[in-house]
Amino acid sequence: LDGMYECILCACCMTSCPSYWWNPEYYLGPAVLMQAYRWIADSRDQFTDERLAWVNDTMKLYRCHGIMNCTNCCPKGLDPAKAIVHLKEQVAETYTDGWKNIMSEQISKNKGRESGMMYM
Repeated sequence: LDGMYECILCACCMTSCPSYWWNPEYYLGPAVLMQAYRWIADSRDQFTDERLAWVNDTMKLYRCHGIMNCTNCCPKGLDPAKAIVHLKEQVAETYTDGWKNIMSEQISKNKGRESGMMYM
């Protein structure tokens, strides 16, 4: 968990991220995704599957294109881009057909969105 809980919530990473500039209403941004990964990576957390299902969305997680501005501008020297890469890896590793039920619940909550995973 080193390098994930030290965030001071200054939002430098958010304001330096072009993906966040273009989609602030849908894309969660580097700071939020790093904090989400902080909980997912914690072995004491009992809601890992639910957190992974919630973040596994084309607009929430996959708007990150690895530009790395977030890492370059962090005043604490943290690496949100690396946390996002690990988050994507963990989603890919744990993805199974059993996720369809969890994802359908999440998708049904997002019916009002104009983009993302609205089909089913």
